[in-house]
Order: sequence, then structure tokens, then C-alpha cells
Amino acid sequence: MKMGVFQMRNSVLATAVAAALLAGAAHATTYSSDTNLADFASTSSNFATISNASAVDGGFNSDYATLASALRVYDGGGLSGLSPANNWILATFSTAQSSIRVFPNIDHLGSQYDGYQYIIEGSNDLSNWTFLFDALSVNGAGEPFTLGAFSGTGPTNVNNVVLGASGPGGRVGYIADFTFGNAYKYYAFGASTVAIAQGNADQELSGVTAIGTPEPATWGLMLLGFGGLGAALRSRRKAAAAVA
Repeated sequence: MKMGVFQMRNSVLATAVAAALLAGAAHATTYSSDTNLADFASTSSNFATISNASAVDGGFNSDYATLASALRVYDGGGLSGLSPANNWILATFSTAQSSIRVFPNIDHLGSQYDGYQYIIEGSNDLSNWTFLFDALSVNGAGEPFTLGAFSGTGPTNVNNVVLGASGPGGRVGYIADFTFGNAYKYYAFGASTVAIAQGNADQELSGVTAIGTPEPATWGLMLLGFGGLGAALRSRRKAAAAVA
């Protein structure tokens, strides 16, 4: 009977730890109001290359200088495997990433949709795409706006203010962090449902970077490690019982 109790305790411990780790990987959206662009941008060294946009501010180069100058790309095009009813800007990383930071360019401050103007799809071959996020509605009658209804995986954090210098068309703002269940090399940004509904299907981006959180595979290895710990504890209890 005592052996059963110990096994149950070890099993409960391993399950609780696994649940805590998984819960830590998925958070409800939090909001911040940090007006210092460097807090978000200067630590971002892994920039995605932005392409498939027909409108590009001069000097745009997928780097910190671009963010500091609030340059932007907009007016996306078509991409194989994605709806031709939308327009798509492509962000390409050198290796697949599961956690990204999106730097929108805000040119209609005071309009609900402008900070949540994009839908996100992910791919590793530019043919097969996985839907990741779409903003369906926005809360608030004035700045700062919060995300209302959405589909897919919502952002873990949105810094829902504008910050940094004024660029040719707007300012960087509503910086959003996302962590998805799988890693992707290619991210496509189309116009969100709320942007289309409010009459502005023209998402604008100043940059997309990777952010340093554990890949899903890392979480899996950690969970396996805790499972092994539970098995080791059970073996130790059995050995002690045999000696007794």
C-alpha cells in the first residue's frame, strides 16, 4: 500500500510540473506602455528579411536603423498557397522561429484597427501554410486600444503606444510578441479581419524579429527530463522496499 502512495505522489508531481511548464508557454495577452523603442528594438538582432511588398520607404533594410527611423513596407502581393483575396507581406528568417516580435507602423493613430491590422500565416516551404493569428475586433473608443476577439494564437504582450521617431508615413507602435506551437522560417502578414471591416486592408510593418524563448522541442525535452526524474524516484523507492 505504501508503494502505491509513493508512486501516486511521484506521478502527481511529474504531472503538476508538466502542467506548470505548459501553462508558462501560453499566457493571456498583457499590455505595456513603454515609450522607449530601444527596450524592444536594440536587443533584437535576428531580423526577418521583409519582401513581397510593392511600397517600401527608402532606406528600409530590416534592421534597428529602420525601426529607429520608423520606415515601413506596405501594399503586399500574392503568395502561393494563400488566399488571393488578401495581400501578403513576407518575413523570412534564416532558420525557423517559434517566437517573434512584430513592429507595426502606425499611420492612423486614433483608429481602432491600426495597431492590429494584420493576420499571420506560417510556413517552412512557401507552399503549405498554417494559420496562426487574426484580429477580429478591437476594444476601446480611443487610445490605447486593446485586442478584442481574435482567432488563432493571440499575442503574449502588446506595447499599445506609439514610440520612437516619426517616419515618412507613421511611427512604430503596438509592438506585439507571439509564441506559436511550432517554428516557421516564413511568416506571411495579410490584412486582418478588423482592418478589412473598418476599411483599411493595408497592413504596414517596420520590422519583424525573433525573440528568445524556448522552442517547442525544448519544452518537450524538459518535460521528458521531469518524467525521467519521476521514474528514478520510483526505482529508488522500489530498491529501498526490497532492502527492507
